[in-house]
Amino acid sequence: MITFITLVLLSLTIGFAFKIKRLARSGQFLSNQFDETTLVLESLHDGLIELDSALVPIRVNTAVERMLGVEASMIVNRTIDKGQTTNSVIDKTLATIIFPPKENEESYDVFISAPRELKLRIFTVPKTNPETRVITGYIKILRDVTIETIVEQHKNDLISIVSHQLLTPLTGMKWIFKSILAGDMGSVPDKQAEMLRKACDANENMIGLVTDILDTTKVEQARFTYKIVPGNILDILREVIGSRKEKAVAKNITIEENFSLKEKVLKYDAERMNIALSNIFDNALDYSQNGGKVQVNVSPSGSGVAIAIVDHGIGIPEKAKAKIFSKFYRAENAKRVRSSGTGLGLYLAKHIIDDHGGKLTVDSLEGEGTTITLTLPSDLGTTSIGNGNVASI
Repeated sequence: MITFITLVLLSLTIGFAFKIKRLARSGQFLSNQFDETTLVLESLHDGLIELDSALVPIRVNTAVERMLGVEASMIVNRTIDKGQTTNSVIDKTLATIIFPPKENEESYDVFISAPRELKLRIFTVPKTNPETRVITGYIKILRDVTIETIVEQHKNDLISIVSHQLLTPLTGMKWIFKSILAGDMGSVPDKQAEMLRKACDANENMIGLVTDILDTTKVEQARFTYKIVPGNILDILREVIGSRKEKAVAKNITIEENFSLKEKVLKYDAERMNIALSNIFDNALDYSQNGGKVQVNVSPSGSGVAIAIVDHGIGIPEKAKAKIFSKFYRAENAKRVRSSGTGLGLYLAKHIIDDHGGKLTVDSLEGEGTTITLTLPSDLGTTSIGNGNVASI
């Protein structure tokens, strides 16, 4: 009996020893994994703040300490309330980093002044439970974009200066050509007049190019100002259509106006809206075949308006649709039809419509045509308009 009990105890002891050994190995494995994760995090140039579900920092790497000029112990387990009033610099900085300017914004920029002036781009990555898909926290990635912002600023300044210097003589040439063609300097023979008209068209294209570059630079430097006033949006649309009728006649393109509204008063910037509509309408004419048709459809959209500009031209390839509003982008079939062009027209139009609280969408099939629809709200209200300056009257 004693021998049997001894054997049982010995068996249990050996089994327990094996379990202890396995646990020790598991613990060592987890420890190694933790050390490797820590090593990776500490080697990152970007800052990283790990937050729990209550948005309390539970881990930061050395890059964050360097950027914010404080030790990790000053950040970890610190409860930050977005609306709290505090004189603590670190609390204010953390609140700016943790809480985006707009709700659910995944990427945004913040500026900090201490320990030195930095521009940080914040990226938010949610942590989820792989089984339940429930969000268990967030990771904030802090990227220092100070230097690249300065370089971008200098580049934009240079482009702005050069563009302004180009615009002045081009504008002067425009009025000289028009004056000669109008006969102010005497009669012009037909052959010379034809050559002058071609030169005038080329000059107009150059003015459009330089103007687009200047406007793009202003957008990116947050200097694209808006003067918001009430007005009939259909007046701007008719003005744009009227100014393009000569161009449409030259290509034998029919413009069909389908307005279900006679008037729609909105609050908007007339000059900027003219730029947006002109760029969209020009594309419809430029990429339509001779003898084609462009339709302009206007209809109510909630309390606002929807304007659809429809062409039956070359259309947009499927793979190009996602890039069509990108700066300097032009689809390959568009380059074949029209070699000149900046790829800035739709980029600017989208900025302007977005800044007015509207939406710009594209529906297209290659070889069959394109419909670009812009919807505008009835009133901007108190919403901040873009990054530019706003004067609302």
